[in-house]
Amino acid sequence: MKHSALLTALLTTAVLTTAPAPVSAQNLAGMWEISYETGRGTRTQTLTLTVDGMMLTGTVTFTGGGRRGGGGGGGPQSIEISDGKIDGSSFSFTVTRTFGDNSIVQSYSGTVDGMTLTGTIEGGGRGGGGQPRPFTGKRPT
Repeated sequence: MKHSALLTALLTTAVLTTAPAPVSAQNLAGMWEISYETGRGTRTQTLTLTVDGMMLTGTVTFTGGGRRGGGGGGGPQSIEISDGKIDGSSFSFTVTRTFGDNSIVQSYSGTVDGMTLTGTIEGGGRGGGGQPRPFTGKRPT
């Protein structure tokens, strides 16, 4: 009887310790190109993400405007993400874009499925609102 209980305990421990970590969260790390539609056409951004357990850090790189309101210029700009979280295959984070004395907070949320990201970007419209914009992402080629 003692051997049976010991064997059961050892097998249970072996199964629990060899179970793979959630692959989807680890697949999130690295570089992604996301695209979404606006009133001015398709826009793209590059996400560079780092995963540490359930924490997500990294940057969003985009090409800023500057045609309206005179700020910012049109060169690439990288912004650190904040409040990055991972829950299974889902992720979320925020970025704060600053133009002179104005700041715009955008919230990103989505899921990773293998080599594809899907999700939405919210905020950043006039007055801090704006409609949620769906995005899709893939690894750069």
